Amino acid sequence: MLAVFAAVSLFTGLWAVIDPAGWFRSYPGFGHHWVSVQGGFDRHLATDAGAGFVAVGVVLLVAFVWPRRPSVVAAGTALVAHSIPHFVFHLTHPVAGFPALDTLFAVWGILAEVVAGLALLIMAPTLP
Repeated sequence: MLAVFAAVSLFTGLWAVIDPAGWFRSYPGFGHHWVSVQGGFDRHLATDAGAGFVAVGVVLLVAFVWPRRPSVVAAGTALVAHSIPHFVFHLTHPVAGFPALDTLFAVWGILAEVVAGLALLIMAPTLP
């Protein structure tokens, strides 16, 4: 779970930091466009969002490589702190005409991050 969420966060974040306009136009790829349907491009905002995803991804990667209580607590906390506001925003700002499958993955996939973060916090006390 840590490796998967770390990979997704790092992929998303690095793409946004390295190519903010391309990320804005094309994320998540494969013919889907989840970011550009939300409004106009802002390089600063795209880069800052990317940096946030990179930060969360790094903390998750550290917990994957070093699965000890402090790193798993940090990873769970970062994932929950990042994902709850992200989920609430998308839940309260639906995009008219957004395909159902995209909504399932883009919006409800964020809820999976919240649940994963909470699971990490619940299991952390059992770790050395």
